[in-house]
Amino acid sequence: MKTKILTIAPYQGMKEIINDIASGRDDIEMTTRIGDLATGLEIVQSYDLDDFDIIISRGGTAKMISANVTIPVVEVEISVYDILRAIKLAENYSNHFAIIGYPAITNCAKMLCNLLQYDIEIIVLDENTEPYQQMEHLKEQGYEMVLCDMVGTSIARELGMNFILIISGRESIEAALDQAVRFSKIFSITRQQSQVLKAAVIQSREALFIYTKDGQPYFSSMERSPATAAFFNQVEQNLASFLSDSRFRLENQVDSFVYTMYSRHITINGIAYVYIYLLMQDAPLLVDDIGVSHYDVKTNSINEVSDYYGSANLIGSTRIIMEQYAATLAPVMILGEIGTGKTKAASFLYSHSEYRKSPYVIIDCANTNQKKWNYLIDNVNSPFNDLNTTIFIQNLQALEISLAQKFLSYLNQGEMCRRNRFIFSYTLGSDKQETDTVCQTFMNELSCLVLRIPPLRERVQDIPNITTLYISQANVEFGKQVVGLESEAMELMQQFGWPQNLAQFKRVIRQLIISTNDYYIKTDVVRQALSQESPSSQYTFQLQPGYEILNLNQNLDSINYDVSRIVLEQEHMNKTKTAERLGISRSTLWRILQK
Repeated sequence: MKTKILTIAPYQGMKEIINDIASGRDDIEMTTRIGDLATGLEIVQSYDLDDFDIIISRGGTAKMISANVTIPVVEVEISVYDILRAIKLAENYSNHFAIIGYPAITNCAKMLCNLLQYDIEIIVLDENTEPYQQMEHLKEQGYEMVLCDMVGTSIARELGMNFILIISGRESIEAALDQAVRFSKIFSITRQQSQVLKAAVIQSREALFIYTKDGQPYFSSMERSPATAAFFNQVEQNLASFLSDSRFRLENQVDSFVYTMYSRHITINGIAYVYIYLLMQDAPLLVDDIGVSHYDVKTNSINEVSDYYGSANLIGSTRIIMEQYAATLAPVMILGEIGTGKTKAASFLYSHSEYRKSPYVIIDCANTNQKKWNYLIDNVNSPFNDLNTTIFIQNLQALEISLAQKFLSYLNQGEMCRRNRFIFSYTLGSDKQETDTVCQTFMNELSCLVLRIPPLRERVQDIPNITTLYISQANVEFGKQVVGLESEAMELMQQFGWPQNLAQFKRVIRQLIISTNDYYIKTDVVRQALSQESPSSQYTFQLQPGYEILNLNQNLDSINYDVSRIVLEQEHMNKTKTAERLGISRSTLWRILQK
């Protein structure tokens, strides 16, 4: 008989490894969900636990689940190898880092540091320690990155720090699965809950909430999440009526659903329960025009660990400027080439500002038509008429001049920048420059703070740090254990031009991670991947060690520009040394680079 296991994995990569191991075993029937300390127990409680023999989870989530269920819970232990892999990956990061966590993490870390003579700051947390204050203290001491668990990643993100999540290796997960199979064979319990939930399955028509007669939640077939929070709120607000009246009925609308709730009182083995049924159907939809998106911390998930690639802009001088700008409510103009992370920068300014608990509205000029702009400017229900809202005007370069003038006049006349916080982004390119009329007019007339995000080719020194962060996130997403690139491979990454900047860089890193089955990404693999990124669509050039891909299938001016840019990067952006190597004057170099 197969052991039926419910696994609550804190991140996607762990789910992938567990499912891969389980697929090769004939003694396991696996159900895997992603959940952390905040959601893990709710996910477990959404299942009929009569369908499982045992639960597997990790860290504090495992302890919380174990205290609230009647079936055994096996914890995936943090091993010495897990800590060592994280430290080896962090060593690629040029700035000093610290390890912070509960004893399950720090005990292994201390043993490793003593054995290998590593000088790493280790912060031990316990039930009497405030993790936020400890992390804040590390930031004040100059630490930019921490190695931590899932709880630590949330705090690090809130403080604007970079982080590496300590992930569980395959050997730790295999040991937990073996232990789960052994426990399930010797552990058996009869639970009244099975009868309660079987009755729920028979009588429930769609969603079901079960409470005890004293108002304590017992079971829910609906998972609590930002998308379903409104339904839980309605149940809790009317709970007294449901408990007192066995025929209480409620009808209402939430977002795009018309719903009916009604209660039934059921007694099983002498114990009374209150069943609250939820029936939903689609309501007529009023769809906004494409180009405007609304976000609210009360209705949107704050768990962004798997999509924190924007942390690349939290490295170097840009980080300091972003933190300074986030502390103000002045308008900001974000300038940068395509793929440099302007949208992530705007999100950072919002999430670390005084208005972070108020709505966030994104208006994409590239996907917003004349009709929508007329609504935004003229209608009383426009987000422009809100108060303390952060409004991100994305892709300002795509706005027609006449509309831009009308919009700017509207902002000035209504003093909208005093009511709300405005952030603009302007994409620079061959036909759009910072000196363009629209860009300059908005910056000057609104007295915008200017955030210039440099292209990746001007951040060569940051590429090892960015690579470390991206590898860490890709490991979490894909269940890999990559700790870095070979030294020559890193040189190739630094010598490449990255015309699409961070967007292209992230895509290539993900491709390399997926295709790598070793701890280090090989030089030949990187060379092949970068060759495929060549701007030439007719030829595939082999990238030789120490050199950039050159597209010879273009005019002489373009070739001169590419050669000059390569030498400039090799000379760490020193124009005097670059001109000397090329045998030309600084003024000639300047003219070449301006073309």
